[in-house]
Parts: sequence; C-alpha cells; structure tokens
Amino acid sequence: MSNWTYIVLLGAVVAVASLFLPRKQQVQATKDTQSMEVALEQFMENTELDHQELVKLVSALREEGKQQTEANKQRMAELENKCKLLEQQLVFLQQQRQNDLLAAQPSALQGQVKSAPAVEEPSTAEAGLQQPVPGIQLRYPDLFDLYNQGKSIEAIAKKLSMNKGEVQLILQLAKQEEKAYV
Repeated sequence: MSNWTYIVLLGAVVAVASLFLPRKQQVQATKDTQSMEVALEQFMENTELDHQELVKLVSALREEGKQQTEANKQRMAELENKCKLLEQQLVFLQQQRQNDLLAAQPSALQGQVKSAPAVEEPSTAEAGLQQPVPGIQLRYPDLFDLYNQGKSIEAIAKKLSMNKGEVQLILQLAKQEEKAYV
C-alpha cells in the first residue's frame, strides 16, 4: 500500500468521525434548548398565574374602595341630616327660651310694682343673665388658685405638669372672658 492510500483511508476515517461528533453536540444542544424552552414556558405560566392573581386583587381592592366610598357618602349624608335637625332644634329651643324670658319679665315687673317701690330686686332670670359665668375658671381651679397666690407661670406649669404656653393661653382666655362679661 502506498502513502496515498493511507492518506485517503485516514481522510475517510476523519470524515466519518466528524460526521458523528457534531451529532452528539447537536443532540446535547437540542436537549439544552428543550430544557430551556420548558423552563421558559413554566416561567411564563407562573408569571401569567401571578398576573391573574394580581388583577383579581386589584379588582377586589377597587370594588372595596368603591363600597367604602359609598358607605362614607351615606354616613356623611346621615350626619348632615342630623346636624340640620340639631340646628333646627337649637333654634327652636332658643326661641322658646326667649319667649319664656319675655313671659317671665312682665310678671316679675308687676310683682315689684305691688311691693315696696324703693327696693328693686332683679328677677332670677335677669340675675342669671347679669352674673358672669366664669367657664374657664371652673375648668382649671388649681391653676387660678396658684395664679391668685402670685405664682409665676413657670411655677404653675411645673406644678400642674403643663406647658408654659398652655398656662398663658388659659390665663389670656380667662381675661377675655372677664372682659366679655363686664
């Protein structure tokens, strides 16, 4: 056998071997591609399921928000109606009180005319209107006791565990209240 025959035979073996090798690599690549496709399909399915769940949650939250809004509107309408009713009752009671005061004044004046004219005492209704009602002083008696004793605002605030600004505000409101009744 000559050298050329060995070369041709060797070339034929290499050609045959080369045909088998790429197929093994293609088979492995095909398996990898298929497994990647399967994984990608599973991922897409999971993503789609998650998306559907999110859509359901958002829809449920939107519906719940609408229901709460409607409930709040209904509650507000009820409260507005109650407020109107209370305002009407307040106006009615104020008118009734004024009528009662007006009705009481002439009878009190007639009683004074029949008694001694030198001594004039105001009726109880008039006395109640003339006497100042110290509303804020009734709410904070300790504060006003300390203030009347000459304690400083800082000392009052420390003793009553209050802020200095709060003590000052209460004292200013009391002064305004006194001016309003004078």
